[in-house]
Amino acid sequence: MEDRFEADAALDRLRERVEGIGEGQARHAGQLDGFEESLHGVRAHVVRLSSELTEVRQEVEGLENAVTDTRQTLDSFIEQYGRDREVAKAQAELSRLTTEWHAEFAQRKQMRALARGLVHTLTAHAINKGVVNTATVRACTEERMLLEPTYWLAPAAMAVAAKYRDEAERGESARAHALMLDAAKTNLFFSLTYSRLGDEDQAAGWMDLYLQSLDPDGLSQDFFVVLDAIASKELGDAALGYTQLAMARWNQNSRQASAAPYAAADPIDGDRWKARLQSLRRRIPKGQYKELRQVCGEQWEALKDGWELATVPDGTLAYLRRLFPDGPDGVDWPVSAGHYAENALERLINQLEPDEAEMREKMRRLERIIEHGGDLKAAAEAYELSLGPDAEPVTFMSLLDQAVFEPAAARLSPPARRMALRAIWPSLEIAADQVVADSRQHLPHRITLRIANWTCAVPTHPQPMVAAGPLVDDLAARIEQQTQEQADAVVRRWPRVCGTLTIGALAGGLGVPFTEGAWRGIFLLVNLVMIGWAAWEIYGVPVRKKHVREQGDQLRHEAVTTLAKALEQRDRFFEEWHASMARLTDLNGWGGNKKRD
Repeated sequence: MEDRFEADAALDRLRERVEGIGEGQARHAGQLDGFEESLHGVRAHVVRLSSELTEVRQEVEGLENAVTDTRQTLDSFIEQYGRDREVAKAQAELSRLTTEWHAEFAQRKQMRALARGLVHTLTAHAINKGVVNTATVRACTEERMLLEPTYWLAPAAMAVAAKYRDEAERGESARAHALMLDAAKTNLFFSLTYSRLGDEDQAAGWMDLYLQSLDPDGLSQDFFVVLDAIASKELGDAALGYTQLAMARWNQNSRQASAAPYAAADPIDGDRWKARLQSLRRRIPKGQYKELRQVCGEQWEALKDGWELATVPDGTLAYLRRLFPDGPDGVDWPVSAGHYAENALERLINQLEPDEAEMREKMRRLERIIEHGGDLKAAAEAYELSLGPDAEPVTFMSLLDQAVFEPAAARLSPPARRMALRAIWPSLEIAADQVVADSRQHLPHRITLRIANWTCAVPTHPQPMVAAGPLVDDLAARIEQQTQEQADAVVRRWPRVCGTLTIGALAGGLGVPFTEGAWRGIFLLVNLVMIGWAAWEIYGVPVRKKHVREQGDQLRHEAVTTLAKALEQRDRFFEEWHASMARLTDLNGWGGNKKRD
C-alpha cells in the first residue's frame, strides 16, 4: 500500500511539474510573441533609418558636388583674376613705356628721316641746283645734333651736310664725333652714303675701315645685306677687293687659331670642311659588290670606308657645279641697280640703338601678355617665336658654311655666295687633300680573298689586271682534292658494326624470349634497328661516297662562281677607287688650282 501511495505521490509531482512546464511554455510563448512584435518594430525602425541614411547620403553627395563646383568656380575666378591682374599690370607698364618711348626717342625718328633725306641722290641734285638752301640743311642738322648729342647718326648727318657746304673742317669734326660714338656703324654709313653719291673711292676707303672694325666671331645679320651689295659691285671694284682681302684674312686667322694647340676658337673649325665634304661622298648600295664583300670578310668595312672617302672629290665637284653653274668666278654680269646698297643703308638707318632695343623688347613682351590674356607661359612662348633670325649674331666661318653648303639658310645672292666660296677655297682644297689621304690609308697593297678554306692574295692596283683563270682553276682543284679526301675517308667502320651487332644479338637473344607485351616489342625494335644500322655500315659506303662527291661538286661550282664574280668586281671596285681619287685634280682645276690666302 505504501508503495502505491508513493507512486501516486510521484505521479502527482510529475504532473505538477509538467503543468509547470506547460505554464512556463505559455509564459515563454507570450514573451516570444512580445519579442517578435518588438523585433518587427526594430525592423521597421531600421528600414526608416536606412531610408533616412540614403537621403542623408544623397544630400552629402549633393553638397560635395556643390562644394566641387564652388571650388572650380573659385579656382577659375582666382586664375582669371590673376590673368586680369597681369593684363592690367602689362597695360599700365606698356602705357608708361610708350609715354617714355615718345618722350625719349621721338626725336630719333625725325633724325632718321632727316638722314634718309640727306643721303638721297635727289637731295644732292637739289642742293647742287640751288633748289635747297645749304644754310637750311646746316640748321636742320645742327638742331638734330643738339637734341640727340649721343646718337651717332646726328653727327654723321652733320658731316654729310658739311660736305654739301664744302666745310671740310666742320665735316671732319662731325665725323670724328660720330666715330667716337659708334665706329662700325659710322664707317658703314659713310661707305654706303658715298656709294649712293657716286664717289666709289671714298666708299671703298670707308668700307675698308668698316671691315677692320668688325669682329669675325660675331657678325650681325646686317653684314649679309652689306655682302650682297659688295659682291654685286654696287660699291665699286675697290670695295670688292678690300672685302675679298678681309675675308681671306679672317679665314686664315681662323685656320691658324684652329690649328694652334689648346685654341679657344670654334672647336669644329678644324674639321668643319672635312665633315662637309664627307657628307657629299657616294655610298655603296647594300647589294653592290655582294660577292667581293663575301670573300673579303673582315677587310670589307675598311675597304668600303676608303672607297666612299675616295668619292668625295667627285661628289664635291658635282655639288659645286650645281650650285655655281657659272663657275667659281661667275660671269661678268653688269653692275646691279643698287638695291642691295639701298637696303643696307635703309636697314642701318632704321636700326635701333641698344637703349631703344631694350625698351622695345620690354614693350613687345608686354604686348604678348596682353594678346594672350595674361597667360604668362603662352606669352613667353609667343615672344620666343616672334624673334627672327636677326636676333643672334653669327661667326664668319658659320656664314661661309651657310653660304656654300646651306644657301637657303644664308639668304645671300649668287655673287655673295661665290665670294664666300673663293674665301674658303684654300680650306676646301686642304680638306679634300686630307680626305683623299685618309682614303689612301684605307687602301692596302694587297687583299686576301677567302672562300671554302682557300685563300689567295691579289693586288689592289687595277693595272695590271688579275687573271681569273689560274685562280679559279686552283680553287676548283683544291676543292676537288678536299672532296676526294673526304670521299676516301668514307670506309666501313668495323668496330661500330661489331658493336651494333652485339647490341642487336643481346636484345634479340636475351630480351625478346624472356619478356612479354610492350617490353618484347621494344627489344624487338632495338634488335631490328641494330641489324639495319650494321647493314648500312657494311653496304652503304658507296652511297655515302656518292653523297660526299655531290656535295663537293656543288661546293666547287658555287665557290668558283663566287670567286669569278668577286675577281670581276675587284677590278671594277679598285678601278673606281683610283679614278675617284684622281678626280681631286679636276676639283682643284675647277677652283682655279691655286691657293687664295
